[in-house]
Amino acid sequence: MAKAAKKNYNLKDLDKMPLDEAQKLPFSDRDKLLDLLLAENRKVGGKQPTRQIGLMCDWFEENLALLQKLKAIKICFGGFIPVDSTGEVPTLDPKAQFKLVFDNIKTAVGKSGSNMDRVVNCLIFMKNIDYWGQMNDIYKKYIKCSPTRAAIGCQDLNKTYQIEVVNLVAYKVAK
Repeated sequence: MAKAAKKNYNLKDLDKMPLDEAQKLPFSDRDKLLDLLLAENRKVGGKQPTRQIGLMCDWFEENLALLQKLKAIKICFGGFIPVDSTGEVPTLDPKAQFKLVFDNIKTAVGKSGSNMDRVVNCLIFMKNIDYWGQMNDIYKKYIKCSPTRAAIGCQDLNKTYQIEVVNLVAYKVAK
């Protein structure tokens, strides 16, 4: 007997499905649909300056009805600072601190059961906004999905911190 072909669901299929039917879809199908939903709900309202393209979107539309159908869970993270596994700040070099913070974020997001492509919001404080370009170069290596984002200069960060990511929001699918 031939195996039935696996259906590749799209967001229109999901929208038409009753809640109970959608929630019975295999995890892998719901997981793929979440990626489609998050990508579709990142919006740009107009022409972005070249320096912003690929870094951020203007808004994210949280479609609660479809997220519920997927059993999607919002995860709120905060307080990422440039510390290593010992809890110490190993360097004062801004570029090294930016990389360390995004390494820490990637680790936490992974441990939560999500991934960096599911980040929808990010708020960054930087001691010296003059390093914005260097921070963006590193940011783009970790976050490729264009979440809503702000990077704010804040001279009152801890004396040794060049960066702190104070808020990050991502999604995952419940098993």
